[in-house]
Formats: sequence, C-alpha cells, structure tokens
Amino acid sequence: MLRIVYTVLLLSLAFLPRPASAQLDQTLQAVFDQILREDFELSPGPHADHFIPAADIASRALTPALNNLIASNVSSFPLSSTIAGVTFDFSTGQPVSIIESQGPIFAEIGETLGRNKLTLGASATYLNLNRLRGMPLDDVTFNFTHQDIGEPGLGDDPTESDVVNVALGLDVNATIFSFAATYGVTPNLDVGIAIPFINLSMSGTARAVVQSYTLFVQDRFGGGARHYFGGTPQNPILTNEVPYEETAAGIGDIALRFKYRLPFHGLLQTAALLDVRLPTGDQNNFLGTGSENLRLLVVGSRRIGNFTPHINAGYSYRGADFDSDEFELIVGFDQKIGRGLTFALDVLSNLDLQSDEAIRFYDPAEGPAATIRDQSPPPPTGTGAVAERVISISNVADQNYDNRVDAALGFRFAPSEQLQLLANVLVPLQDGGLRSTIAPTLGLSLNF
Repeated sequence: MLRIVYTVLLLSLAFLPRPASAQLDQTLQAVFDQILREDFELSPGPHADHFIPAADIASRALTPALNNLIASNVSSFPLSSTIAGVTFDFSTGQPVSIIESQGPIFAEIGETLGRNKLTLGASATYLNLNRLRGMPLDDVTFNFTHQDIGEPGLGDDPTESDVVNVALGLDVNATIFSFAATYGVTPNLDVGIAIPFINLSMSGTARAVVQSYTLFVQDRFGGGARHYFGGTPQNPILTNEVPYEETAAGIGDIALRFKYRLPFHGLLQTAALLDVRLPTGDQNNFLGTGSENLRLLVVGSRRIGNFTPHINAGYSYRGADFDSDEFELIVGFDQKIGRGLTFALDVLSNLDLQSDEAIRFYDPAEGPAATIRDQSPPPPTGTGAVAERVISISNVADQNYDNRVDAALGFRFAPSEQLQLLANVLVPLQDGGLRSTIAPTLGLSLNF
C-alpha cells in the first residue's frame, strides 16, 4: 500500500504545472505608483511630486495588507476531511460491508481509517473573493492626502487641501484543485498529504479622482488646479483610469496531516489531528503564505444510529506577517438520509488571537486619518473662515481582528464501497476578512 501512496504523490508532483512567471504581489503597487507618481507629471513644476509620500505609504502599508489578505485566504482554505465511510459487521463470522453515514466535509470525526487502509481523493473549490469586512470589494476606496510642505498640519497652503481618491475595482478569483492521500499506518494512526494546485486571477480598473480644492478656489488664489492628470490648470483632467489583469497558477502550500485516535473510552470517540502546511507555494503570486502554518485540533464524535455529532477545537499557528494565530472551533453533524447518502452541516469558526497582527490599511506612524484645515477665500471684510475636514485613508472598517465564521452544507454519496462523491457550499455567517459570498466544492475519494 505504501508503494501506491508514493507513486500517487510522485505522479501528482510531476504533472502539476509550475507557477507562472507573473508577480502578482507587484500588481497593486504598480497601480498606486502609476496614479500617484507617474501620471502627475503633467502637474506644473514641483507639484507633481507632492503625492509621492502618499505612494510611499501605499508601498509600506496598503499593498502588503491587501496582498496578505489574498494570499492567506487562498492558501488557508479548509481541505476536505478523509473519512472511512464503509465499515464492516463481523457478527455473522464473515465481514459484511455497511455503508454508514459518510461523515462531514471539512470537519473530522474520532474514527481512523484502520491499518493498511488507503484513501485517495481529489476536490475542486471555486473562490470569488468579493467582500472585504462586509463591503463589496469593488466599492473599496482609498484616500491619499497631500505632502505637508508648509507649517505643520495640512491646509495652511491651499495646495495641501487637494486629495486623491482611488477605487481599485478589484476582482479576485481562485480555483483550488486538491489531490490527497491518507494511509492507515496503524489501527489508531492515519498519515496523509494534500497537494493543492491553485489557479488565481486578479483584475480590475482602478479609478482615481483628484478632489481639487485648488481648482475650487482658483479665482481667489490664482493659477487654477495644482494637481491633475492632463489638460491645463484652468481646464484640468481630474480623473484617471488604470486597467490591470494578472494571473498565476501552480502548487500551493502542501499539507501533511497526522491523525491519532486517542485511547479514551467515554461518551465521545476522540482523536488528535496535526495539520502542517509547508511553504511550498509561490508567495509572490499568492499561491502560498511563505511560512509554515500548524493546526492542532482535538476531535470528538459519537455515532448515534445514523446521526453523528462532532466537535473540533484547537489552535492554529500562522507564521506570516499580518496573519494572526487563531483559535479554531468546528461544531456540526452528519446524518445518513438514504443508502450511501449523507447530509453534513458544520459551523466553522476561526477567531484571531493577536491584535498586533491585524490588517490595518494605514501606516501606524501616520494614523488612519488626516485632518485638513481648509483656508476658505477671505470675505470682503475680516478674515477667512477655516473649515476642518477629517480624511480617512480607507472606507474599510478599521478593526484589530478578522474573525471568520462560516456554515458548510454538503452531501456525501457512496455509490459503491470504494467510491465517494461530495458536494458542499461554504457560506459566511459574518463579515470578517476577505470573503466569497459562496464557495462551492466538488470532490471524490477512492477507498482501498
């Protein structure tokens, strides 16, 4: 049996395509640079350079935060569990196969495969990462303020009141193909490996708008707009669109899984699961996190006729920057509803434990917002009024956690003792992190 496992793994590695040459982690930075550095060259004199500090903030804070959100969500998507769906009744003296409840989709139960048993599986999951902390991704905007060139504080010079608003129009799609093998080394110990192949695309059209205070007050301050993308100061082009599209494909972070059935006899059948994600995926193309990740779960389940409730709880170590360690809790059940057909329902919770690893869309040294004290034109008599504006760098909610709670609803079907088919949808139950509205999964497994 071990030779079969080795052969399958070698063939999987040999035939999976290599990562593409594109560098997706540079895509968004190139968009910010084009808007804030390159396309302001038409502004007169030194005014073209006044948003370069804003481009530096995008490089230090915004781009790494967005990149990490994409990479961590793709590489940490849950793998389907390996369950022994066929058991044997020896009460008559001869083994008689019994196709019971086939088990959950993404959770684990306390049972193991059994010595010298082998399961091979394949699944496909589609992700459309279209919501960020509850907001449609294509509605996410960022505001960039002017360099402080005069007295401390923005607004003492009218040019400092100009603001550039950027909507990325971002669309992220990923298809994850996973090939897995699990082998029962002993009656109580299963060892497995899962090799994901990821096809990822990022596209959109970023739209930048200069909110030109200098154009608004040109009759009083003279000279017209100070920052623009084309035209003249008196008739400026204040909008700019930058289309982008990049794709990548390759092996993701390979998972090694070890499941040991604990020798405790009580209300629940228990096991311990160790999941090790190796940094085999190309971090620059969001195919991996660039760091080892570990999950250690305690598993409990109990068969009550055709109904099997289960609970998984444990700790997840996340080694990458901007990626908090998590407490993981999965609660659910699977229910046999016909011969070979099982319905499974789970609630999957991942709760962040490190607020200092939270995704923040601003440079900590600059803060989440800037205050501009606009100098209005002076009236015929007296001094001009001062209007104070607070400009948030993003319309995304600022928070020190990105907890995720999802519902997994699916079916397993065993048309024979050797073959299992599965279908599942993962639906978010709250707004943490970067999410798909719905994530479908299809798969199959073979038991030997």
